[in-house]
Amino acid sequence: MKIQHIALATLVAAIWGLSFVVVAIGLRGCPPLLLAALRFVIVFAAGVTFLRRPKLPFGLYLRTGLCLGVIQFGCLFFAIQLGVPAGIVSVLVQMQVFITLLFSGIFLRETSTSAQKFMMVLALLGVLLLGYARYHAMLQLAPVALALLGAAGFAWGNIELKRAGKVDMFAFTVWFSIVPPIPLLLLSLMTEGGPIGLANAFRNLTWTSALALLFLALVGTLFSLGAWGKLMSLYPASLVAPFSLISPVFGMLGGWLVLNEHYDAISIAASGLIVIALAGNIYAVGSRQNAAANRKPRPVI
Repeated sequence: MKIQHIALATLVAAIWGLSFVVVAIGLRGCPPLLLAALRFVIVFAAGVTFLRRPKLPFGLYLRTGLCLGVIQFGCLFFAIQLGVPAGIVSVLVQMQVFITLLFSGIFLRETSTSAQKFMMVLALLGVLLLGYARYHAMLQLAPVALALLGAAGFAWGNIELKRAGKVDMFAFTVWFSIVPPIPLLLLSLMTEGGPIGLANAFRNLTWTSALALLFLALVGTLFSLGAWGKLMSLYPASLVAPFSLISPVFGMLGGWLVLNEHYDAISIAASGLIVIALAGNIYAVGSRQNAAANRKPRPVI
């Protein structure tokens, strides 16, 4: 994996980790499902004039929009509404890495080495340890199940991004963003006070929520998903997906700097474990690729 692509994947993970801090700020003045719907409205409006629609099947747009927009953000934001702290959501969503590995093995026939599997188990241990250290007294079954369903939507969306191939991923992100707003708005109408609730939400939208919405749409979605999709088109999903495991680390840093959160030694150790496992996964894949490149073909007799 090229160094600039490692840096890009790390940047995307950092943005996604910090996005949960931004979501927590945005939810102070806007209901979660409405916030998710407006996020994709802004993405589509920002790029539709400048980016032409890639020539891909309609079903691909539909599935990607439903997975990455409705299922992922709808479930994650609704879990936050039901009381799961934004920090634990950032931890639970990392289960998408392991679901992505499962899906990529089944549907894309991608294989993982024993070393990769070991690093993934190590990273999973770090994620679970981090979640326990920070939020073990706050877990509730139904909201946590919703968050895990959102992680599954993220994982399936990774497979759809992979299937899109080497297209303009920023344009693809813009055009599949037309799918999520209507289902999310309908869900918002049903769960967030109906038409009166939505009207009040628009009327009472604060400037901080508006700025948070712009960040989530333009940086957290248009740039990040576009760059992530580009990486998915260039490398195996089993190599790219684990980068998101470092998102909670950046989320913790953002919480410390912005929300004045404090962390114990277990949280710091768990974060270090995740970073070590990610580095080990990159090294394992690189060693495998180098061995394959250096292997000389046998002479034909």
